[in-house]
Amino acid sequence: MDCHAFNISHCRSCELLDKSYAATLLLKEEKLNALFLGVDLKSKKTIGVTSATGSRNKAKLAVYGIDNNIEFGFYDSAMAFHVLEECPLHMPGLNTLLPLLKTKLAQYKIIPYSLIEKKGELKYVILSKSESTQDVLLRFVVRSKESLDRLKKMAQELVHEIESIKVVTVNLQPEHKAVMEGVEEIVLTTDQLIKHTFGNVNLTLGPRSFFQVTPEIAGQLYQSAGDAVSKYEVKSFLDLYCGVGAFSYFAAQSCPDVLGVEISQEAIKCADASKEFNSVSGSIEFKALDVDQFLKSQQKKFDAVLVNPPRRGLNAEIITNIVNLKPRLLIYSSCNAETLARDYAMLSSQYEILETRIFDMFPFTEHFETLMIFSRKDS
Repeated sequence: MDCHAFNISHCRSCELLDKSYAATLLLKEEKLNALFLGVDLKSKKTIGVTSATGSRNKAKLAVYGIDNNIEFGFYDSAMAFHVLEECPLHMPGLNTLLPLLKTKLAQYKIIPYSLIEKKGELKYVILSKSESTQDVLLRFVVRSKESLDRLKKMAQELVHEIESIKVVTVNLQPEHKAVMEGVEEIVLTTDQLIKHTFGNVNLTLGPRSFFQVTPEIAGQLYQSAGDAVSKYEVKSFLDLYCGVGAFSYFAAQSCPDVLGVEISQEAIKCADASKEFNSVSGSIEFKALDVDQFLKSQQKKFDAVLVNPPRRGLNAEIITNIVNLKPRLLIYSSCNAETLARDYAMLSSQYEILETRIFDMFPFTEHFETLMIFSRKDS
């Protein structure tokens, strides 16, 4: 992937871009093996992108400017702003929206927020795009409601003039600190969700819902988990940290009893909304609950449990409660190999690895997704 910003040391977010793609995959495999030294991972071939260029379906851009001279980019660790409006990772169509957004924001006098002066309104612009429908979800992160009426008018113009823009929202983040989003989201359009399609599975995405950023890899990750559910003839499936229900719907292609648990009410709303777009083999249900609290009171046994935790991984109590459910199959999807290795140390007395595979969700960076499938030793 050719990136001018990297070549001139303007942006180094893709820290491995000076290496061949094959070399970056090898580094990730070596890192995983080093963390599991002496453990037979039963590794399968790493899944990589066809091309990193245009692979990412989300753009998160800080906003900078004096009055109406607006620029998009990012702040470095020293809080210096760097313009970045042509990132080659972004899916086609995302970067081309930026000049129009600049014009509209200036027209409606939406003033960029100044970190130094602590004045202004617009902090970030976040765009998400569906590869399958080409629909775009556009979010404006602002300091207050001062510009809300103007943004409402602008949103109506945008959806009328640009066919791909389906959902526009405002996120309120009033605090002066390094937090990208606040808790309040205001939808400015009739449509509230966009749809993503992976094979036979359709998923809906809301503005604050977590979703994997590289669709080509995400689809293969979800399919691999679904294939394991089918291969091992799983009859009941518990999906913890289920998000918008991706793993749940892939599991439900063959499993007759699926339950997804996720603390985010918006994510569960999206998961439920996807029911009308999918055909499943039996029942599928979603609950907006804290995983830790859910497991403490859970009595029902499940044939298989999948966990897809945040970077911090699981904690000892959650692992104990999962083990007490005695699933014969445990599937762990991890974006942090260090915490996966830590959690494996607690699981290894009762579970053995059936297979492991790296999914290169973040090309040319040190990060990657790992799918590890375990079986219970006494099953």
